Amino acid sequence: MTLDAMTDTRAAHEAVTRLFDLSRSGEVDNVEFNQLDSLVYARLIQAYECDQAGIGAGGESIS
Repeated sequence: MTLDAMTDTRAAHEAVTRLFDLSRSGEVDNVEFNQLDSLVYARLIQAYECDQAGIGAGGESIS
């Protein structure tokens, strides 16, 4: 694994952890939560190769 990949993985883990912390504490109505939510959602779409309609390569929706 390259340094860039390790840094990217670490950043993704930190983003998910922070999103979970905000959710757990009820702090879901702020800019930080919205940015992290969008980032995590975009990564999920990328990971599962979905289009904007949420349809992946297998023809299934992730929503």
